[in-house]
Amino acid sequence: MDEKTLTAIYKSKITFEIKRFKDFWKTFRHSKRGLFGIGILIFYVAIALAAPFLTPNDPAFGFYVAGDFAVPVWFKSLPGGEKLNENFELVTNSGFPTLASLFEEWSFTTQSSDLVSCYYEPSVGNGSAAIVFRRKDPRVLAQKVEAHLTREFHWPYNPPRRFYCNITVFAEGAEKVPVTVSMIIKRVRGNESYPSFWTKKIEEITETGIAPTPRIDSYTPEFKKKIGGTTWADPAKIVFSEPGNYVYDIEILFVDNKPETLGKAIQAAVYIDDLNVKIYGTAYGLLGTDFMGRDIFAQFLYGARISLEVGLLSAILSVAIGLIVGVVSGYVGGILDEASMRFTDMLLVLPQLPLLIVLIAVIGTSIWNLIFIIGVLGWMGFARTVRSQTLSLKERPFVEAAKAVGAGRRHIIARHILPNVMSLVYVSLALSVPSAIISEAALSWLGLFDPSVVSWGRMLYDAQINEGIERLWWIIPPGISIALVSLSFILLGYALDEILNPRLRLRR
Repeated sequence: MDEKTLTAIYKSKITFEIKRFKDFWKTFRHSKRGLFGIGILIFYVAIALAAPFLTPNDPAFGFYVAGDFAVPVWFKSLPGGEKLNENFELVTNSGFPTLASLFEEWSFTTQSSDLVSCYYEPSVGNGSAAIVFRRKDPRVLAQKVEAHLTREFHWPYNPPRRFYCNITVFAEGAEKVPVTVSMIIKRVRGNESYPSFWTKKIEEITETGIAPTPRIDSYTPEFKKKIGGTTWADPAKIVFSEPGNYVYDIEILFVDNKPETLGKAIQAAVYIDDLNVKIYGTAYGLLGTDFMGRDIFAQFLYGARISLEVGLLSAILSVAIGLIVGVVSGYVGGILDEASMRFTDMLLVLPQLPLLIVLIAVIGTSIWNLIFIIGVLGWMGFARTVRSQTLSLKERPFVEAAKAVGAGRRHIIARHILPNVMSLVYVSLALSVPSAIISEAALSWLGLFDPSVVSWGRMLYDAQINEGIERLWWIIPPGISIALVSLSFILLGYALDEILNPRLRLRR
């Protein structure tokens, strides 16, 4: 054939397929169940695809985006919710990116302004606060000289669940004038007295920044013991005991007491960088956080991806296996038919959930293992249905006519059998997805889930293991979504059956 003829054939085929789809849609749009199912499915597909744009948080490894067990932020509009706090950071940039970020956001005080000064130093990172000591008289030791870099802030809420503090310190000239850096948060007009959060004595030049080790975190046992005297203490409740004004105080103490440095122009400097305080919120996002501070709304959005992926891919795999086994077994017959059907019967009588649990425990909980196992254990019923339809089709006159003109098995199966069982494929595919989604949810609820992803089933597992059952905003969205997505495919299956099954087809 020449190119023009081939082009004409392709165009006619495309035109025919478009016309057939239009005719199908004209019939389908009269099915209220089908339209309702499509609407539900479109909604969940949309949120699954839009998840990266709707939330920046990682559902599985985005730990502590706020405090653990934070309630949804809309709780703040309910009675008593005004004392709930959202995430709070003392400064938006923990470094000192500009001169203004030092002198407008922080206050510097010293008892000896002629000995100690504070200025902006742009050379360390993106900037730092440089507190510099200069001996006024080279012949006299200055002894102890104290300076403070402070930031006052207002805390109007109940005690937070967690907080941490950042600081990085560099030093020059500390081998001649040792320096001690201390950090604390305290109420402006309070009577509380507890030790500094962190104290570091520096007696040499630092080539790399010094940061607190372990981290100044109200959840670390070391910090709990330092502030509360026991590892069971709650520093967040101790430090932020009530609403009020608080001050974040960095104390720098220069000790000029080495006689061998007399007669010399001595200078020492401390560079403060990465200075910040973060207070984790007790209210966060649309659905709050779980026991590890992960965003439940992010888990819900990405869970739609995983549940739909498992449902669709497992259903496609099981329908494909069932179609191949059913058509080949039904058309070829004989020993092949007998052997394949007995194997099918053997798998049908095995309890599926215990078998799934055993296989997942043996080969691993990867999401792809899960899809594969659910798929290869879900084809038996469909295979028997396709076989019975194939047995009926191969006795039809058009198949006998194809045999009479010399058509082979492959040609008959591909051109005459498969097109006539495809209506079963579409319906079975739609009806197989809910069982695959529920199987995944059941396995995840039992703890057999891929730790690198979060599905709706895993959300329910985390809730029931970590005292989340009473937190309805944690368990209702995934539970309802599993039911709605399963319902959408069931409605689609019934709608397709009405359209494609001649006995049920609606005449309009």
